[in-house]
Amino acid sequence: MNTLSLTAKAVRSSFIVAAASTVALSGLAFAEEQQEGAKVERIEVTGSRIKQVDMENASPITVLTAEDIKLSGEATVADVLNNSSVNSFGSWRGTSGYGSGGAATSSVQMRGLDAKYTLVLLDGRRMPGTSSSSGAAADTSRIPMAIVERIEILREGASAVYGSDAVAGVINIVTKKDFEGLNFTYDSELPSVEGGDANRFTVTSGYSNEKGNITLTFEHYKADAVWDKDIWKFDDPTYFDYSSYSSVPNGKGDSGWISNSASCNEADNTYDSTDGNNSGRCLYSYGEVTKLFGDMEQNSVLSNFNYELSENLQFRGRASASLSETDTRYAGTPVSTNKPTMSASNAYNPAGEDLTLYMRSAQQGERDAHTEINSIDFFGGLVGYIDVGNGLDWEVNGQYSRSTTNVFNENLINDDIVQTLIDSEEYDIFNTTGMSYGDWNAMMTDLYGQAAHTGLYQAQFNSKQIDGLISTTLVESGEFTLAGVIGAEYEMVDFAQKSDPQSASGKVSGGSGGDDVDATRDRMSAFMELKANLPYNIDLNAAVRYDNYDQEGDVGANLVSGSFDNVSPQLGIAWRPVDSLLVRASWGESFRAPNMGEMFSSQALSFSTADDNLWCDAGNNAEKDPVYCATGGSQHKTWFGGNPELKPEEGESFTTGVVWNVTDSLALELSYYDLTLDNQIAATSLTRLLKDEMDNGSSDAIVRDEEGKIDVAYSFDRNMASLETSGFDFKATYTLETGFGDFGVKGEMGYVEEFSQTTAAGEEPFDYAGLQDYPEFRGNVNLAWTLGDMSAAWTTYYIGAQDSGNEEFGTDYLADIPSYFKHNVQFSYTHDWNGSLTLGVNNLFDEEAPSFYDGTVGWRDVNTGLYDVLGRTVFFKIQQSF
Repeated sequence: MNTLSLTAKAVRSSFIVAAASTVALSGLAFAEEQQEGAKVERIEVTGSRIKQVDMENASPITVLTAEDIKLSGEATVADVLNNSSVNSFGSWRGTSGYGSGGAATSSVQMRGLDAKYTLVLLDGRRMPGTSSSSGAAADTSRIPMAIVERIEILREGASAVYGSDAVAGVINIVTKKDFEGLNFTYDSELPSVEGGDANRFTVTSGYSNEKGNITLTFEHYKADAVWDKDIWKFDDPTYFDYSSYSSVPNGKGDSGWISNSASCNEADNTYDSTDGNNSGRCLYSYGEVTKLFGDMEQNSVLSNFNYELSENLQFRGRASASLSETDTRYAGTPVSTNKPTMSASNAYNPAGEDLTLYMRSAQQGERDAHTEINSIDFFGGLVGYIDVGNGLDWEVNGQYSRSTTNVFNENLINDDIVQTLIDSEEYDIFNTTGMSYGDWNAMMTDLYGQAAHTGLYQAQFNSKQIDGLISTTLVESGEFTLAGVIGAEYEMVDFAQKSDPQSASGKVSGGSGGDDVDATRDRMSAFMELKANLPYNIDLNAAVRYDNYDQEGDVGANLVSGSFDNVSPQLGIAWRPVDSLLVRASWGESFRAPNMGEMFSSQALSFSTADDNLWCDAGNNAEKDPVYCATGGSQHKTWFGGNPELKPEEGESFTTGVVWNVTDSLALELSYYDLTLDNQIAATSLTRLLKDEMDNGSSDAIVRDEEGKIDVAYSFDRNMASLETSGFDFKATYTLETGFGDFGVKGEMGYVEEFSQTTAAGEEPFDYAGLQDYPEFRGNVNLAWTLGDMSAAWTTYYIGAQDSGNEEFGTDYLADIPSYFKHNVQFSYTHDWNGSLTLGVNNLFDEEAPSFYDGTVGWRDVNTGLYDVLGRTVFFKIQQSF
């Protein structure tokens, strides 16, 4: 919460903005003299391109200062943002098993919407997008913590100001620009679980004189892998996550299952199921060999600089680069893209009937993915002033961003080669000849070695942008002031992602491939914003923006193009009946053009998890195959792809609320939001396809085998959904000065009143708020204490209880989720040699994350984007400045 300064209050009636200027929070702020000769600084606030006196305006903004970030105890920008109450249902944190580089990235999902609906800025400029999102979402793990001055979170749609990707809100990360000297920082995290140790080393330097300044920051960050086996309860008798795709092959024929029990009992991570209908099946415990979070190493550098060329002309710029390498691991490849078969006449067929084989190449090794992500970003611009009329502020900028991703997937399997080797009758995969386990295992190693494949995924996102604006005070008469800004942007983007031809052919198991994109996009935008200061301390602002997107992509047979344009308006009002009370409201329309992956990606294969209720429940077959009908569902081959016929998404955002500075020590805020989204682009989930099949009796999107089980499903992007979410944000701050130290309390709480979504035209909306993974309440409270050179902080994070959703989803195995509290504590000491020491503990009471399931446990049965699974973590930080 920010109050007006005394100086600002004195001149507010005669001056609200003076002259508008520059992109929001670019770091340049000029002072304007008032009539009495004092100076008032006009600041740039996220949500408006017009500089103003007051931090609080018609748009709701949460500000996290460098001190707030420090007191949170969290190690990365991604973790800090994930704990914000506006990140309602948690955010993506890269985990093993996800393709297109997604296993090595993090993102933020404001208001529970996907990351592509949240615009992330660095000093008011768009950050490069990730390849896994087709450039639509920024990777928040790329930002060095040491450079962050503050984070501003605009909690409403802002398409009229920032463009089509600001649907749910805007996060602006503001970097340090006025540092002088040299600073060294080292910090480390030590979780209670095995692995997960993280270390960071940072060097920051800066220099300034009367003409300008320059800062340079380098950061090295390294985090060790966290293994699934150290998180999940594999030794629990209720554990149920096993796969029929086993290192000891299983065969399925008309007479049932067949395998080799002797080999199964000797192989690692296998379970010989000998009861009833599972007789002869060897099940594989895949989670015991996988990494949850990979080994990560990142080097980042960022420099800010500005220089006064003349009295009314300034050059400013920024250059940044980052290189990250992440090593993730998934279980050995299941030969599942094209299941091999063994004919009844094969010399090594123990059943004398045709068999479908369920094999896993664990003997060849686990699926290791090495991901390299390189990002560079250059920005430069001229900022000037022309003494004409009330004065004209102007600027011209250029920016170039590039992000490249290379993923090397080892130990994938070529299905055709496996089939050829089985047909050759040279491999006794069921050990019908009675080999020793060692000889049989060596034979299987040789088979998979001949079929081994290393997959390669490459992607590159390039953006070139030029923009400019002119701003001025249009009218200044008594108690009425009108300021305006007008500007334009032109951006050229090209995005390409490609897998190696074999992975894209649909003949390789174990990886993702085929979702190739080769596309370009040109965007032209023009915007205008007006801000009026009226009598009785009423401020009005209006913004309008025109965006035009021309996109073209190669879909294989030919080039396909699409053009989208839209005008997005926004209106806001703020009223101060007294200096301590602000009442505000804002309304705006949003617009999001389909991204290049949604429009132009070719077909890609994935394995979606879902319950086949038609076969298992309605068909009364659950007892025939408990593994296929396991609690929580099983994986099914699913093809995904883009759609050149997509239309833009359209939405509307409304916020209103009050900010009350009760006293100089106590400030309160209450805000209400309502956000709607129509024509939402999404791929139909496999669960939804199966529900449609149940309702209609059949589905062209589901292909079943002779037994009636799912063989393959088809899902493609389409405009099929709508969404409405609403709720309340509450914030409070309180400070207290005493003889034994200064105390400060900051808290925020978010309440999701509604999160209703439809996935088909004419469908009744379904409200997810309060159900599992959709908590209604999320908040945090920070208590800080300072006394001389010592300080301490206690931060509590809260996630509300959630209903299982069994009744709504038609299930009986989901668990009610209890309320969750996580406590972070720390103590800091600043010594006389210009340095400091910090020691703290995150998740002090080792609060365990709740499981999805009722009465059973499974692999990754926790929402890792919402809860902490690392347990109690000790951290310390050493800083030294010169």
